[in-house]
Amino acid sequence: MSKLQKSALLNLSMATVFAMISTACILFLASVNAKGVVPWLIGLFVCVMISPGVYVLYRKKSFEVRFDEREKMINRRAFIVAAIALAMFLGCACTLPFAILGGQSVVKVYYLPLIFIATVLTAQFVHSAAILVMCALEGDDG
Repeated sequence: MSKLQKSALLNLSMATVFAMISTACILFLASVNAKGVVPWLIGLFVCVMISPGVYVLYRKKSFEVRFDEREKMINRRAFIVAAIALAMFLGCACTLPFAILGGQSVVKVYYLPLIFIATVLTAQFVHSAAILVMCALEGDDG
């Protein structure tokens, strides 16, 4: 298994765990009708967002993992597929409520972070899945 495949499996598993935890937290906050943002939640969010960048900047190894040309091509094609999936998902998430509910309806605010998280995680899921599928096809000489 190549480094790219290991990275894709790790991203896939972490995205799944993050999706379950973040969706549960947002649904909990929506059920208790939380007003505003809780300060400890902001601190947790900042730590989660900054910690990978700090790790990458201060570790001893180089920033990029060394990939061969085949893996770079697979990663590039998977990124294109993920960008298309991101645009399609975001387009559907924004236009379907308008088409179903009409122009004069009101969408609750707690749907916005759910749409954001779902969009990012969909793109990450498609990117990782595309890498794994392309590597499997490449291994089968497809």
